[in-house]
Amino acid sequence: MKIKVVAPIFGFENIGEVELFEIDDFFTKIEHGDISFTLIDPSKLRTYSFEIPLYYKELLKIDARDDIKVYNLITVFSDIEKSTVNFAAPIIVNEKEGLLVQVALDEVKYKEFGLSESISEYLG
Repeated sequence: MKIKVVAPIFGFENIGEVELFEIDDFFTKIEHGDISFTLIDPSKLRTYSFEIPLYYKELLKIDARDDIKVYNLITVFSDIEKSTVNFAAPIIVNEKEGLLVQVALDEVKYKEFGLSESISEYLG
């Protein structure tokens, strides 16, 4: 599914559109040409809740919480336990509208969400 990037993916500000592919219940992938990101559903790992700033709600055309899916970027290593998750800057997608943003969470308000947390902390 093609998704328009309406607030940039940090470090990849030139990407205006991505393809979204669900891999399984845990993982999703977004691609733009040769660039690919693996995403994880944070609810599969931990309690993960934050307030979406109004600016991003408007960009995403959110009417209800059910309109969106929240993902986190994951750096995947062959030894999965060495993989890291970015909980501090979620990717939010409104699939109905075909829109995507990346949000940098307030590091004071959400200090429990790190930029590079080991996935091994959350594996049972």
